[in-house]
Amino acid sequence: MNLIDSDEKLLKGPEIITGAVHNMPDMGVPLQSVLAVIAGETTLPNTDIVQVGNTVFLAQVGKGENQHKVVGRAFNMDTGRNFVKNGFKYFNYLQQKGYTHYSTTFNSPVFLNAFKIFQRRAKQQDTEIYIGVVTKGTAMDKYVVYMRLGKEPLTRGL
Repeated sequence: MNLIDSDEKLLKGPEIITGAVHNMPDMGVPLQSVLAVIAGETTLPNTDIVQVGNTVFLAQVGKGENQHKVVGRAFNMDTGRNFVKNGFKYFNYLQQKGYTHYSTTFNSPVFLNAFKIFQRRAKQQDTEIYIGVVTKGTAMDKYVVYMRLGKEPLTRGL
């Protein structure tokens, strides 16, 4: 499915998730099964789901001593430039909610490029972003990102 510029047309959350899953590489799992698992995940008690532009951010919030930590992922149907803006806005949202840590894994080169941009901005502020390689040189490179969110809004200057 084609990406849709959120400045021109705003999609609904389910459209974004369905389109993003449709665009994922074939892992041998039927599309309906993947969507059913995601739908189930959205109903879990510690789920935080936010739409920014044509990107849906889905995260699981920790409990107890980990209540300020989230593990999440993004479902994107927006342009690359807008995905970066959406990401900054989402991280600002996490900061406002009092979350101090965010982690994610992905295999998209678009996401990797975006996190390199996030990392450059974070170096000028009090947020730390670490990008690690889980697997490289395979058909699907996989990356992990750990963020320690600071107090300075990452949306400054957008």
